[in-house]
Amino acid sequence: MLPSADLGLLPGIAAEDHGGVTLCADTPWISACRSPETVGDFAAVVADYADRLWGAGVRPGAVVALVKSNHFDIQAIQCAVARIGALPALLSVTMEPADLVYCLKELQRPYLLIDTDGAAVLRPWQGQWGEVAARVLALTPEAAVAGAVELGESAPHRITRRSGSDRTLITHSSGTTGKPKLLVHTVDSLYAHVAPQIGVVQSLGSAGISAKCLSFVHVRMSSGLLTVLNTGLPFLGITSPDLPSVREALLRYRPEALEAQPNMFLRWEALARETPSPFSTVERYISSFDAIHPRTLRTLLEASDRPDPTFIQAYGQTETGPVTILMTTRSDLHERGRLNSRDVGTAFPGMEIRVVDDAGSPLPAGAPGHIEVRTPARAESMIGRAPLPGRETWWPMGDIGALGADGHVELLDRHVDQVLGVPSTLRAEDVLLDELPELAEVVIVSVEGTVTAVAATTDGKPVDEGRWQQARDAAELPRNTRVEYRPWDDFPLTGTMKVRRHRLLPHGAPG
Repeated sequence: MLPSADLGLLPGIAAEDHGGVTLCADTPWISACRSPETVGDFAAVVADYADRLWGAGVRPGAVVALVKSNHFDIQAIQCAVARIGALPALLSVTMEPADLVYCLKELQRPYLLIDTDGAAVLRPWQGQWGEVAARVLALTPEAAVAGAVELGESAPHRITRRSGSDRTLITHSSGTTGKPKLLVHTVDSLYAHVAPQIGVVQSLGSAGISAKCLSFVHVRMSSGLLTVLNTGLPFLGITSPDLPSVREALLRYRPEALEAQPNMFLRWEALARETPSPFSTVERYISSFDAIHPRTLRTLLEASDRPDPTFIQAYGQTETGPVTILMTTRSDLHERGRLNSRDVGTAFPGMEIRVVDDAGSPLPAGAPGHIEVRTPARAESMIGRAPLPGRETWWPMGDIGALGADGHVELLDRHVDQVLGVPSTLRAEDVLLDELPELAEVVIVSVEGTVTAVAATTDGKPVDEGRWQQARDAAELPRNTRVEYRPWDDFPLTGTMKVRRHRLLPHGAPG
């Protein structure tokens, strides 16, 4: 089933269909006319933003780049930009400042919409704002630094309707391997992201609140919003992944479903051991960026008081949307014991997957190679890059994996992150986390040809050497594998909390 309207129109339609359904954030909407509590409130906020953007001179066809603090209001602003026929470009404020400026230049002088956080990040380039932006708009008076105009004056806007092939949204890849790629989504390609999600929601028949703690500039959140508005699913946006904020939000709203990025769930393991458990009401956990660590999956499922909670994993990328899905229940854990941590499930309806060798020839079931997909959800184009091939061609995911005879995809490594002598760094990391509960994070990299485990522990102390050696052997890592400890907060992360492995070199090691 496809959404009933695009980003610009759907909030208003949803307000008519189920305007009283909960739709809110856990913190105030500082730049909005109100802090929405319902779908109807959200639609009113979208219309108000649209009036203010129109009053600031934004017109159909313009590109509006948004750089602000992570909050669900990003999604309302995105809808407002689309509503007046302009093209929203959602950029993470956590991006490296130089990469932000690079993206703005690629967008060829868009309108630049900022809050105080966006202004602070871009302040070193303030003298270049006239070169990279047609006009700088401040969401609040506090953000109206030199050269910025406050988004304050309203004027009745004109609604623009888009057809399926029209561009509707620009988002960016996570930038784990270099500069972020700017992806252009059409109405149709974004709808194809959403269709399988609507199907899952309808099949599960959920009625409780669905909470998400994500990077709100990610296309996953845009497709999630379309799903929520189309199905009338009650929604909560959690602003910060910090433990106190998450604890407070979960205990206050008691969600039935909870989605977060894998490394957020990893950091929340400590919350699962608390009494009362913030996760006690969670019936479904959802993660759609990377395969979840088995230890984290077990910990969270055991923290729920529901009879048999489920962990839903999806595999995909910004360019393709979700491609596979895997559902694991607490009963599965008890019946099957240790799960295949690299299993990311089977293809959604309408998606095709194959695994090929270096020459592009399909490999037999179970043989590792390059994962490729065909999906109607693939982005329409990349800004500043060569035209993309048609959606009927196979798209390289950049991952190494295997396709089983049962259709299950086994994800082994990102191609650029492979380490010589380690069949799967991801599987090795899963085993280390399983064997060593005191590990908060561990990432396997190669430094000058030496396999190196960069690790953080929950108490900041090194792991006992004997236990480390046992865990290393269980993970099938070379005996000369080095281990270097550093604080968890020192791990370089993207806006979606993926570790930027190419920047994760041991302290003092040459790059």
